[in-house]
Amino acid sequence: MATGTRLDFSAEGETVFTVVQYIEVLNTFFKRENVRITGEVSELKRAASGHVYFTIKDKDAQGVMDCIVWSRNYDLCGVALEVGMEIILGGHPNIYPPSGRLSFVADTVELVGEGALKKAYDELRKKLEAEGVFAEERKRALPEYVSRIGVITSMKGAVIHDFMNNLGRFGFHVRGIDSRVEGQQAAKPLLAAMRRMREETEAGGAPPDRAIEALVIIRGGGSLESLQAFNNEMLVREAVDFPVPVIAGIGHDQDVPLMALAADYMTSTPTAAAHLLGRSWEEARMKTEQFSRIHIRIGEELRRIRTDLEAARSSVLDHAAELIMRAKEKLAMAEQLMRVHDPMRQLKLGYSIVWHDGMIVKSAAALARGDTLDIRLTDGSVHSKVEDVDRNE
Repeated sequence: MATGTRLDFSAEGETVFTVVQYIEVLNTFFKRENVRITGEVSELKRAASGHVYFTIKDKDAQGVMDCIVWSRNYDLCGVALEVGMEIILGGHPNIYPPSGRLSFVADTVELVGEGALKKAYDELRKKLEAEGVFAEERKRALPEYVSRIGVITSMKGAVIHDFMNNLGRFGFHVRGIDSRVEGQQAAKPLLAAMRRMREETEAGGAPPDRAIEALVIIRGGGSLESLQAFNNEMLVREAVDFPVPVIAGIGHDQDVPLMALAADYMTSTPTAAAHLLGRSWEEARMKTEQFSRIHIRIGEELRRIRTDLEAARSSVLDHAAELIMRAKEKLAMAEQLMRVHDPMRQLKLGYSIVWHDGMIVKSAAALARGDTLDIRLTDGSVHSKVEDVDRNE
């Protein structure tokens, strides 16, 4: 029977399956039934292909099950399996047709117990610190005015609503991808979402508005167990190598998630991440308002100066008019005085002016017999010589 062939169960008693057909039916059913089981690793082998084959058992050894983790999922889970380790597996059972053997195909592997989780966390943190993954000088600055952002989170909870409500009114274009964010099972969808964002960004966006300028990964706070996906080495390295700055707003308690330490910006809440994105825009808005207030004050000052200038101009003009009027009065008086004291006026009354040697003669004592005189009359001049001089006593 070819894979994907549909079987008719309307008459089950009449249907006869081959072994392979029936195993396929069972496996099809099993794939729909993802479950989580816990146990202790009792046997372990990693094949050359990278796939890991192991056995888990109950602590009392009453139950034993063969398990498989394909290489891609094993690398993603970030747990180095060891015999005796207590783990939780997420996946589904599967029957291998050639042997009829039932195995549990694990998609996720988690450590059990806070002590084991803390030990794995500390070891990975020490390793990444030694590589400089968390170094501040490696981290990138946000563009000054971010407008296109990518968001990876669960789109069904309060987190995304809090984030969007706090983004402000600056016209951000948000490209969101829904992803599970709870527990170790979130590692795979988170990595897939980040790689999808990476492909769109490196391709220049398709459409263009998907070429994000910053990536935000957010969720609410939680326990060390619930934040396990964010301590995944592959996700941490994906954040470090992401083509644009990464903001991690995933909450933390005592132990900061390793992704948050590796991100270019770490915020404790989604709200803080939103405020970080809007900070440059908010500062620009405040500066614009400040410049607007300064502009208003300058306008008011210019109007006051204009009013003062108009008043000064009016005052100057009034004062100048008064000065001109006074000057005219003084000129009139001077003109009158000039007319009164004009020698020609005296000459017209019968007087004359006598010069001797270019000097006006004011006294007879200044003359002697034989001196020549120039006498100015109203209608001409007379030249004469002194015959005699009579001086008054």
